[in-house]
Amino acid sequence: MTTLAEKPMTPVILAFLAAALWGIWWIPIRYLETLGMDGAWGSVAMNVGATIFAVLWIAVMRVPFRLGVSGILGAALVGVAVSTYSVAITMSDVVRVILLFYLAPGWGKIIEWAFMGRGWHWTSTLTIAASLLGAWLVLGGDLTLAGFGAGDLLAVLSGMAWAGGAALIFTGSRVSPSALTLVTCLSATLIGLGFILLGQGTVFSGSASVLGSGMGALSGVVYVLPIMVLTLWSAQRLPPATISFLLTAEILSGVLSGVLFLDEPFGAMQAGGAALILFAATAEVFKGLGAKAG
Repeated sequence: MTTLAEKPMTPVILAFLAAALWGIWWIPIRYLETLGMDGAWGSVAMNVGATIFAVLWIAVMRVPFRLGVSGILGAALVGVAVSTYSVAITMSDVVRVILLFYLAPGWGKIIEWAFMGRGWHWTSTLTIAASLLGAWLVLGGDLTLAGFGAGDLLAVLSGMAWAGGAALIFTGSRVSPSALTLVTCLSATLIGLGFILLGQGTVFSGSASVLGSGMGALSGVVYVLPIMVLTLWSAQRLPPATISFLLTAEILSGVLSGVLFLDEPFGAMQAGGAALILFAATAEVFKGLGAKAG
C-alpha cells in the first residue's frame, strides 16, 4: 500500500502550503522592526529560536544527524537565501523582493540543464518566459537599473542561493528534514550576524530588545520551523526548477497581503502578471510529475 509520503502529489501539496506561508514572511519581519529589531536582527532572532528548538528536537527524538556534503552545502545555501531575503524585505518593497526572488525558477532550470543532465525543451523556454513576463507586469512594467537598489540585488542573490541549495538537496541522499532544517537555520543565523556586522541592523538595548528577541525566537519556533521542514522535505523529492516554480504560489499570498496591509499597488497589470506566473508554475509542476510518472 502506498503511504501518504510516497504519493506523488504529497510533496506538491506540502510545497504549495509552504509557499503560502512564505508569502507572509514579511509580516513577522516588519512587526519585529517595530520592536526595534531592524535590518537583519529580526531574521537572526527568528532563526536562533528555530535553531535552538531544532537542536532540542533532534536530541530528544534521537534523530540521526547524518548529512552528506551535498546535504550540508544545500541546506547552508538555503540558509543564505533565507537571510538575504529577510534583509531585502527591510530594504525594498515587499512585492519587488518577492518577484525578484522568483527569478529562482530560471536559475533552477539552468542548473538542471547544465549540471544535472536534464534536457532543455521548448516548454522550458515557455515557462521561464511566462514567469519573467509575469514578474515584469507585477512590478508595473517598470524595472530599470536606475531604480535597482541594494534590496533588489539581495532579492536576486537570494533566488540564486535558493536554486543552488535546492539542486544540492535534491541530488543528495535522503536524510531527516529536521537535520536539514537545523543546518539551514544555523546558516541563516550566521549570515544574518554577518549582515549586522556590515551595518544592516542598529545596536539596541532595553525592554524593546528583550521583547523583540523573545517574540522573534517564538516566531522562529511556531512559524519558521514548520515552513523549513515542509520546504526541505519537498525539496528532497521535487527537482529544483519544479519546486521553485511551485513555490511561486508565494506570490499570491505575498502580493495580496502586501496590497491589503501595506497599500502596495495592485491593478489589472499586476493581476495579469500573477496569472502568468501561476501558469508557468502549474505547467512546470505537471510536466515534472508527468516525467516522473513516465
